[in-house]
Amino acid sequence: MLQKTSLLLLLLLIMIKAEAQKTKSPPAKANTASASNHQLQKKLDSIFSSYNKSTPGVAVTILQNGKVIAKNAYGMASLEFSVPFTHNTLVRLPYSEGREFISIAAALMEKDGMLHLNDNVKNYFPKLPAWSDVVTIQDLLNHSSGFADEWATLALTQASMANRLDKSQFLQFLYNQPEPSVEPQKGYMYSNSDFGLLRLILEKAAGEDLAAYMKRKVFDSLKMIDTRIHNDKEAVIANRAFTYNIDVGNSYKLWLQDKTSPGGNYFVLTSANDLEKWAAAHADSKSFISAAVNRLKQNARPIPVIPGTNYVFGQKHRKIGSYDAIVHMGVSELPYIAYIPEQNLTVILLSNLFLSRWNSMEKVLSSALGLETQVAVKSNFSQQPIEVDPEELKKFAGTYKWKVPLTYQSYVERKRFTEFVSENRVLKVLYSSEDTLDLVPVAKNTFRDPEYPDVFVFAQKHADSAMKVVMYTYDGDTIRMEKVLVTKPNLAREQLQKFTGNYYSRHLDFYWTLVLNENNQLVVKRPTIADKRIEPTADGEFRLMMDYGPYESESWIRFYFTDNGSVSYFTISHPRLMGHRFDKVQ
Repeated sequence: MLQKTSLLLLLLLIMIKAEAQKTKSPPAKANTASASNHQLQKKLDSIFSSYNKSTPGVAVTILQNGKVIAKNAYGMASLEFSVPFTHNTLVRLPYSEGREFISIAAALMEKDGMLHLNDNVKNYFPKLPAWSDVVTIQDLLNHSSGFADEWATLALTQASMANRLDKSQFLQFLYNQPEPSVEPQKGYMYSNSDFGLLRLILEKAAGEDLAAYMKRKVFDSLKMIDTRIHNDKEAVIANRAFTYNIDVGNSYKLWLQDKTSPGGNYFVLTSANDLEKWAAAHADSKSFISAAVNRLKQNARPIPVIPGTNYVFGQKHRKIGSYDAIVHMGVSELPYIAYIPEQNLTVILLSNLFLSRWNSMEKVLSSALGLETQVAVKSNFSQQPIEVDPEELKKFAGTYKWKVPLTYQSYVERKRFTEFVSENRVLKVLYSSEDTLDLVPVAKNTFRDPEYPDVFVFAQKHADSAMKVVMYTYDGDTIRMEKVLVTKPNLAREQLQKFTGNYYSRHLDFYWTLVLNENNQLVVKRPTIADKRIEPTADGEFRLMMDYGPYESESWIRFYFTDNGSVSYFTISHPRLMGHRFDKVQ
């Protein structure tokens, strides 16, 4: 009996073991997700291989379905003190990128009954000019208000557009504007005054500083503990990295040009780690942030002068392969978040290098999606100098007009020219009267800038066609130019003399004085700016180079005459300066 029982138990054990063998999981496969993530990490290392201990830094995070699948930081938060860049490093977002935050604040205040986006702006500041009676908060959000751009107009009176007005000066600037820059509610011009005024309206509606409101309502709610809006860029803040710009010889210098002011400018500091929470709130269709963005889109007019869907409040729709991407990016081309809804994929990219990084964002997105990425064209060029026949250099000399389509600024075409001259067996580029560089030939028709990694490629289809040049810039831009025949008027001293005198801007309550120097050149004198030469050009206009931040750009002066032929006034124009008028003082 015992033997029989033992046999039955043995058979039972065999059966249990056999059943276990049948239901046992198959051998574990390699963790393909981990392997894939490892490959993605290697791609990030390759994309950001130029960042090191001698460069500014960048932090990148890739998330899918809310989980981090790749994350790394490269380069330095401080080059001076050898502090590495991390995901906790705080970086200032440029103003056009920061507009997303202030726009969302407006939508949240509307939801809480503090204001309405259709409110007239004069309800908050009754001294605004009569022509602005119809202007609403929504017009500020759409850049259809007609208010002159504070920064571009300031360049008429200050040595640099980096200067800022205080609150009383800013409001007086708006109160004194005699006529709209564009037709209110219908026109379009990118104006920093719109968002300066918006901030002041939001603070009146909330009864508190915008920084305090955003901390309480948004940043604390999302646990973005380090993100803030503030007024003082000189404040000492832990983990804050100052922004760098590329200087000559591929070196770096601090970018200290942007100032905040009580005039309404806003200053957003954030970190890559905090942006994970900001991105998650946008990706969550039920969040209060998503609701605010949906409200903004209801009456938002995408920027009408550039192709695609580009919202003033700082979001753009782009294609990555066949995928739709929502990119958090302003006009500076400095994306900090990109989201692919179809894949629930988010990329966060934050850097303290003031340099267009859409190319980097596109490469990261393509890598995460398994798409092919193209190598930048300029990387194919040799850097070794060669000898070029001086007669060949003469073919490239001349004045070239930029083939610039309408920019984000307005419907006004940006007129810009670059001159190349051949002297002493060298091709030179004249960026401005103060900025001339000897180009280095690296191929028969290809030259590079000796200081920046910019490359110029000349081409001519046949002898009777216009010479063209493509400039590949260090920040990934491509600029196309075509040689034009420009006959500069050779005006006699007596002809130039009639333009001299004192001129007055009623809007700015500011004088310009035009004089002739000993070289028979017209010079504009202003008490706050070094003397500048104005050059006669074709079509009866004069060119004045002005400081618009990190670069000089052309502004165009046109004189108007009385019936007896004497000068009555002139206007000065730029895509963000709509015929600002100076009357001649008789």
